[in-house]
Amino acid sequence: MPGRGVRVPPARLGEILAALLSGALAFEDLVRNMDVYGMYQGGGGRPAFPTPTVPPLRSFPALPATDVALLVRTSFDDEGGWRALLDELGGADEDSWVGADPDPDEIDPEHYPLTALVVDDRAFEGLGPGQVPALVPPTEHTTLVALADARTFAEPGRPLTVVDLYDTPGQPAVLPCRQVGSMACNLEIGNMDFHEFVAVEGTVPWWEG
Repeated sequence: MPGRGVRVPPARLGEILAALLSGALAFEDLVRNMDVYGMYQGGGGRPAFPTPTVPPLRSFPALPATDVALLVRTSFDDEGGWRALLDELGGADEDSWVGADPDPDEIDPEHYPLTALVVDDRAFEGLGPGQVPALVPPTEHTTLVALADARTFAEPGRPLTVVDLYDTPGQPAVLPCRQVGSMACNLEIGNMDFHEFVAVEGTVPWWEG
C-alpha cells in the first residue's frame, strides 16, 4: 500500500525481505503483527486498535496541504454528530478551520485546543488510516491527520482516529477528540512521540488513568 510503513529489526531485514520476495510473507502480515512502536513482531505490546489491512475499494484524491493538522470526515451517516463534534472543537470558521485563533486566557492545558483544517468532502468517505500517508502533499510538514470515522459518532468521547505520518506511516492512534489538540501540540514541539498515544491492548491508556 503506497505510503504505508512498518518497522523491522535490522538483524532480520534480509530474512524478511527474502520472505516478501518469495511470497512466503505479505506486507499485510507485517502490518497485522506490529507492536505499538510499529515494529514487526516487536515486544512493545499489541495495539488496542490494529491498523486495518483490507485494501481500499477505490482511490482517493490528495488531501489539502497544511503545516498543522487535518480533520477529515470519513463517515457521513450522522450529520448531527458531525456538527456536535465541530462544536466540541470550538466550531469551524468560514475558512473551514477549527481552533484557528484560540484565546490564550481560555486554554485548558490539560485539553489543549486542536487547530486543524477541516475536510468535509464525500470524496474521502471510507478513507482508512493506511491510505492516508500517500494522500498528504509533501510540500508542507502536516502534523497529523485525524479521521472522524464511524467510531467517532458511535462511541462516548467522540474518539478520532489519528494517523501517524512520519514514525510509522499509516499507524493509527484512537483518542477522545478532546485529547487530540494536546497530542498535536506535543508532536509539533517534539515533546512526545506518536507511539506514546497508541493504546496497548488490555491496558488503560494513560489519558484515561
